[in-house]
Amino acid sequence: MSNKTKFILIFSGGYLFTISMLFLLQISEIPWFFLWLVLMHGGIIILALSKRKFKPLTISKYYRRAYISLLLFIPILIYKVIVKFFSLIENNQLITILSLIIIAVCLINAIYTIYEAKKEVEI
Repeated sequence: MSNKTKFILIFSGGYLFTISMLFLLQISEIPWFFLWLVLMHGGIIILALSKRKFKPLTISKYYRRAYISLLLFIPILIYKVIVKFFSLIENNQLITILSLIIIAVCLINAIYTIYEAKKEVEI
């Protein structure tokens, strides 16, 4: 298996896994929240280690896109913290709708990024 193929498999697997865990974080309650949180960080570690492993390939822009798409979830996490901190009523329907929109944007970005990486990465 070539370095390019290994990169595509590890990058896409880590990226899609992390996005999935982020989505589950948004819709889960406390005991499950911590499991998804740990698994999400595992996906981020996979991305970081794969970036280091495949440094000779021209890949930094793909990781930049992946990390930016992961940042889209931060406003929802901030909202949840504010709701918990000030003992407000959480709008679960809003969270679910926003999470689905963000996950759709992330998946579109993931498909585009993986497709472009597969097309452009040279050994």
